[in-house]
Amino acid sequence: MKTTFKILFSIFLLAGLSGISKAQCNQFAKKNCMPELNPFTHNGQLNIQQMAPGEEAELDLTFYSGMSYRLLICTQDILGKAQFQVYDNKNKLVFDNKDHNDAKFWEFEVASTQQMKVVVIIPPAAKSANDISKVGCAALLVGFKQ
Repeated sequence: MKTTFKILFSIFLLAGLSGISKAQCNQFAKKNCMPELNPFTHNGQLNIQQMAPGEEAELDLTFYSGMSYRLLICTQDILGKAQFQVYDNKNKLVFDNKDHNDAKFWEFEVASTQQMKVVVIIPPAAKSANDISKVGCAALLVGFKQ
């Protein structure tokens, strides 16, 4: 009985902590990242992820013809400068911020409605004997205007 209680308590504790972490990332994105979308209008989706150095995340997004867009990468300082790459529906690289002085955003228009893949890459951390990998929030925000 005690073992069952301990297991259930551990599961609820882990679930609660992950909810707290997500809430902290939400607040980070709203406070620190959203203002950088101006003069574009946020699309209403918070694409946030807790990430560690050396990790990658992929996100498929749909972009509509006749619209101008701003893709914005925003990370907590602990993660360093994130890289983001955008691929078209034929998996052809169309933008890499590393080719543009680690730009935090990319503004573009699409000729026809299409789905694109965005890959966010957190650079590996410098290793030291006592260094433990740190986790931070990464947000990819989409702004639009007509």
